[in-house]
Amino acid sequence: MTDRVDVVVEIPWGSRNKYEYDESAGVMRFDRRLPGSFAFPADYGFVPGALGTDDEPLDALVLMVEPTFPGVRVSCRLVGVFWLRIGERREAKLVCVPEGDPAYDGVDDMSGLSRHQRAELGNFFDIYRSLDPDSEATSEGSEGAEAAARVLTQARQRAAG
Repeated sequence: MTDRVDVVVEIPWGSRNKYEYDESAGVMRFDRRLPGSFAFPADYGFVPGALGTDDEPLDALVLMVEPTFPGVRVSCRLVGVFWLRIGERREAKLVCVPEGDPAYDGVDDMSGLSRHQRAELGNFFDIYRSLDPDSEATSEGSEGAEAAARVLTQARQRAAG
């Protein structure tokens, strides 16, 4: 059985603007514009009730046929996880597909995505912080749905305290 998860979208696919949810004010805030000539390759947001290793909500990408908008909640299936090394910390980025979208029927693991789509996601993580002078990040590859489910379980345990 594939794990299901709700993702709150902060940044729509194709955007160069980075928005973050401000929990104390209950609103989306503009954070910054990506400094490169590239855009987010998927809707990007977080999983409510799950903390990443940076003690912030666990990041997730939702592969969409059309972008949504900041603040929308999308019911998804986990298909994998991308790993980033940021300083001394290894950070997970869940990869999801939307429930009920026929374009992703039968996609339950990273292997169900096209080679090009996997390469495009990897390329984004290779370069998205490259022009940020205050941040050094390197991509450490990806794993499939089972690894993503473990990451989600651990993140929910961190959030529970």
